[in-house]
Amino acid sequence: MLKTELQKLKNIRATMYNLVATVLDKNQLILHALEANDIEILLELKKSYQKSLEKEASKVDDEIINILALYHPEGKDLREMVSFLKISNEIVRAYSNTRSFTRKFCRNFTDDLEQDIILEYITPLQKSAVDALTITLEMINLVDKELVTECFRQVLIEESKADDLYKMVEKNILKLTNQDLSKEYQDILSAVRRIEKISDRALSIAHLLIYAKLGGEINQVV
Repeated sequence: MLKTELQKLKNIRATMYNLVATVLDKNQLILHALEANDIEILLELKKSYQKSLEKEASKVDDEIINILALYHPEGKDLREMVSFLKISNEIVRAYSNTRSFTRKFCRNFTDDLEQDIILEYITPLQKSAVDALTITLEMINLVDKELVTECFRQVLIEESKADDLYKMVEKNILKLTNQDLSKEYQDILSAVRRIEKISDRALSIAHLLIYAKLGGEINQVV
């Protein structure tokens, strides 16, 4: 690619970094709220979600398509462009899950529920989501193949932990309610499911970054 096109690619990479960082920032605030058992933090966070991230993701998609159409990148540059085109969708989905958790949890986490028992596993579940996003963010600017591979393994571990922790949350709530879930507990589980999905999205982004940086088969991406 020519110098001008390489600069465009660099700008797109920076935009992707900023978009993932935005999702990570929201999830770090959620983790802080859960650790402090402070619903007020979540109530303030709920007001802060905007459509700007989706618009920025759509804009960067248009820029990628423009590069693909006009400059015909090859090799690693082509892989990175194709990956970023898919990654932007994963970022939007992670942001949507983050927003959905915040709204549902604020609405349903009432004094009528056994809050301590619910938080016992939700908090480490959210920490796994934050850790997965943090490592994925680091991967975007990595060049060293061994470091990229190691980061991917770490994201895979955090996503697996999130799956296990969600099952533990579900099991504890079912035990707590003697298998008879009220609407309130159903809604809490639905909210918590969004956290588990955030880890899934982080892993999908990590898969795509592996393809961009190391090659392989893009259809292996989950």
